[in-house]
Amino acid sequence: MTRTPPIDPVVASMVKRLPEHLQELWLERAAIRQYDGGQSRDLADAMALLDVVRIHPQEALTCWL
Repeated sequence: MTRTPPIDPVVASMVKRLPEHLQELWLERAAIRQYDGGQSRDLADAMALLDVVRIHPQEALTCWL
């Protein structure tokens, strides 16, 4: 399944700066939250980004500095 970039410009900018493997993790988490969890697209995107930070804090935060 292909998913378009996040709607929110701040989330989109942050996801774009993640390494490719963390972007893939974000994509998976966002899809699960939206389709299986019933969250709105915006909420799923933002919460998935927080999931990535929670799972890989050092790597995620380093790419935004």
